[in-house]
Amino acid sequence: MPKEDYNDFFDGDATENEENGEAQKKEEETPEQIEAKEIERQTIGKPASTLRKAIAILVTTAIIAVALWTTIVFGVPYVNEAQQRGAIVQVRQEGLIFQTFEGQMITDERLADTVHVYQRDFFFSIEDDSIARDLMELQSTGRRVTLSYKEYRGALPWRGSSKIIVTGYKIQ
Repeated sequence: MPKEDYNDFFDGDATENEENGEAQKKEEETPEQIEAKEIERQTIGKPASTLRKAIAILVTTAIIAVALWTTIVFGVPYVNEAQQRGAIVQVRQEGLIFQTFEGQMITDERLADTVHVYQRDFFFSIEDDSIARDLMELQSTGRRVTLSYKEYRGALPWRGSSKIIVTGYKIQ
């Protein structure tokens, strides 16, 4: 069989027409076109999965919702500034990991009410150490104190076990 009757792809010999055709193709393509074809060749068969996109959107939305809820519950005061008047019964430092000051006060409203049965004390936490030390000195003295406080929707361990955080006081 003569060599011209068959093409042997393993020999690497190409006919003259094939070489001219490839040369013409290479001359006609610009580098941008070659790069675009290469990108297209590499990305074919890898379409973006709509399920992956949906899961990513769902997870992102859930993370944002949890962060927003946490900020609202623990970071934004429910009652921005309020006051309570009464006698400090007890202030003590509590906690295993986070040592916080916790206090208890009998309010004047409860002491003055002779009709209803005594319900409960006013429990609070103190972030500032100097305020806590001053209130420790006033405990069980019977002196009336007006506490200024903020109330949050939730308690954080490093802020105290109560949702009520004392920000200041005034001795009456």
